[in-house]
Amino acid sequence: MRHSKTIAILAVALLGMPWSSSAQSASGSAADGAIPRDSITSRLAELRRIHTPEGIEVVEPIEVNGSTQWLSIRGLNRANPILLVLHGGPGSPVMGASWAYQKPWEDFFTVVNWDRRGVGKSFSPADSARLGPTMTLQQLVDDAAAVVEHLLARLGQEKLVVLGYSYGTRIGPRLVEQHPERFHAYVGLGQAGGPDAERQLYATLMERVRAANDTTAIRELEALQPYPPPAGPGAVDKLLAARRWAREYDGGWYGKPTFDLYFALPEWGPEYTEAEVANLRPAMAWAERHLIDRAPEPRPTRLVERFEVPVVILHGRFDLHTPYENARDHFDRIEAPRKRFVTFERSSHMIMFEEPGRLLVALVEEVLPLAGGSASFREQASSREPGSFRE
Repeated sequence: MRHSKTIAILAVALLGMPWSSSAQSASGSAADGAIPRDSITSRLAELRRIHTPEGIEVVEPIEVNGSTQWLSIRGLNRANPILLVLHGGPGSPVMGASWAYQKPWEDFFTVVNWDRRGVGKSFSPADSARLGPTMTLQQLVDDAAAVVEHLLARLGQEKLVVLGYSYGTRIGPRLVEQHPERFHAYVGLGQAGGPDAERQLYATLMERVRAANDTTAIRELEALQPYPPPAGPGAVDKLLAARRWAREYDGGWYGKPTFDLYFALPEWGPEYTEAEVANLRPAMAWAERHLIDRAPEPRPTRLVERFEVPVVILHGRFDLHTPYENARDHFDRIEAPRKRFVTFERSSHMIMFEEPGRLLVALVEEVLPLAGGSASFREQASSREPGSFRE
């Protein structure tokens, strides 16, 4: 894969391992002195190992509404509040990239990453034809409800916190609306802002490229008109083309012109095999086309504005993938028992990488109290004592 060397250097920096400039290929073969992928992933896995007797660390498949889907469940104390992450994309799971940012979250929450039907570890080329017709927003909401029931039963809790990221913010509010009794709170990270969001993205982007007199960007963006595109075949190509230029102008990852690094991080994700890493981009494209391009189902426009649980929105000031202004306007219309909007002043759409310390503080100060705070450890427990329930 294109960015193996970049990510290997990052892993070497984290782990203090020797590095050869002749990086291994994506197939896993290593030149003299290079570090094999298995060595990187195994050391990252050991660095992240959960050793507490109260902890949990599992990657497991479950059956969800007729399909096999995968979960990663990690935390220092399984009695801590559950934080279920609904990834974006719609086909871009974060499980394989979580090694780069998630470990501090696990001190306070039991963090669950879920690869939805047809993406990430849950993608099977042999099964895609059968799953294709089931790829609807409501099906993803129904799948999420089943995952929630599984997690509450597995961890012996009555409620959890759901965190939607990007496209996951379309699933999360509907999930909470339909099953409010199962949730402490809803958290939107990069909150989708409704039917005007694409128009805002395009208008703001055109302002930026014209101010820069970027004739190439102006020409290519004007060629996308009418924008936003109508739902149906070809829509996803236009949406992605606009976002590629948005990233060039700080609308994706503040200070970075592409998502290349983000897409490369799963190459060293211990949760994934090499074959699963190789399938990530095909699965992403498959999910995008089934959820966005497929006609006659329209692009979802209805936004949930009345919540029976507290709402916390975490948003980057420069975000154009889910434009900041639209997210703020949507938040102002929300009715909830408690609501809070936190702005990250030097972030766009990748807050977990752009301002990871501030994101952790927001999760601990704004979200954790809504779930009752973190649990206490057992007094004088040893990781070697008999009967430890760490998984």
